[in-house]
Amino acid sequence: MSGNIQKDGSITAAGKGQVCIPTSSKNQQFRKLKNLPANTICFDCPNTRPTWASTTYGIFLCLDCSAEHRRMGVHITFVRSVDLDEWTQRQIDAMRIGGNGNAKKFFRKHGCTAQAGEKKYTSKAAVAYRAELTKMVEAEAAKRG
Repeated sequence: MSGNIQKDGSITAAGKGQVCIPTSSKNQQFRKLKNLPANTICFDCPNTRPTWASTTYGIFLCLDCSAEHRRMGVHITFVRSVDLDEWTQRQIDAMRIGGNGNAKKFFRKHGCTAQAGEKKYTSKAAVAYRAELTKMVEAEAAKRG
């Protein structure tokens, strides 16, 4: 078929072949996640009501910080719009398992005090968090089958 739309009408995500979940399911899950207190503030700055996210780190970001993440490149952080983009269940699992609160705790515990930028996301703490989150997301996917 054309682009990310398959013959059966399903949508694949970012060329990885994973099928995106229906928009209504995505929106329902994000309503819950966005209302968690830690997720109401951008992970990298004090802006409120973030509408973007890094699926790599399971964190919510404001528009300005999402642009900074995009500049870093997808090899460091993969950014999606919570409202505009389609998502796979694994990506949403990363947001649910991660989230701003868990990420902040992990970064602090591992001595990462950088506020934002490439230095923060290429630090040992970031590499460790990314690996840990990936492992937990894959375990969640295995449970679903």
